[in-house]
Amino acid sequence: MKGIIKFTLWIALATVLMANIGCAQSCSYSIIQHQLENNEIDEASGIAASHDTPGLLYTHNDSGGEPLVYVLNGLAMLAARLHLQDASNIDWEDIAVSPHPQTGNSCIWVGDIGDNKAKRNSVVVYRFEEPAITDTAIIITDYDRIHIQYDDGARDAEALFIDPLSGDICIISKREEAVGFYRVAYPYSLIQPNTAIKEATLPLTYVVAADISPDGEKILVKTYSDIYLYKRNPGKSIAKALTGKPSQVPYQLEPQGEAVTWDAEGKGYWTLSESAKGIPATLYHYHR
Repeated sequence: MKGIIKFTLWIALATVLMANIGCAQSCSYSIIQHQLENNEIDEASGIAASHDTPGLLYTHNDSGGEPLVYVLNGLAMLAARLHLQDASNIDWEDIAVSPHPQTGNSCIWVGDIGDNKAKRNSVVVYRFEEPAITDTAIIITDYDRIHIQYDDGARDAEALFIDPLSGDICIISKREEAVGFYRVAYPYSLIQPNTAIKEATLPLTYVVAADISPDGEKILVKTYSDIYLYKRNPGKSIAKALTGKPSQVPYQLEPQGEAVTWDAEGKGYWTLSESAKGIPATLYHYHR
């Protein structure tokens, strides 16, 4: 969403702030926040915590920008830019860090999964290994393109995570009154389109981000106004976990918050807002 729509939405959602305060007072999280100093990141639409270098974070802008992943430190300072050579940002909406299902090496997964008008024939997930941050500008040439089609037709989505236990690609749609959870089972093709199968329906709408903890046992699902925590018991599928009753975790309402990730330890989580009129983009760490 652009311009006045963002600000109007923020005003409308401000009415739910008091509910979040109650949760924040009862949950044992401390909150640290830092404003982004770099104005290039003005439409942050995803965030992921590095597994190889704890303390570093990856983010990106929304649709239409360059195919860039920005590397931030925990103080919201820009450490590097990763440029995916010959890639495109049709509508990048979420990012994840999870092991490669074969090699076990930590990879960055970028979800070009946005589709506001539900017209795309397929969407794309880019995958590449976490690089060593040895420079402020790094060109990524070695990456995979994973093409995905939904089993029930095109749809808009902004929430992507990878099951660390199986390597399955998990997507939650955005706009329905009750959103869908879709899974692309591993192994998947790097040549032909893969089918995302709808496996569950969640009684939520406007889901804008999601992440799973490094141990695969906790799932965060974010809407514009709240963050929900789902527990996954051993041996349980993600679809089964997402049909259980979630709890709410603390969330400082943001003007356009479309990003959430577990930290590298899986104990706390980060959120990142877009910038809005007079409100700079801000990085929040909810930690124990």
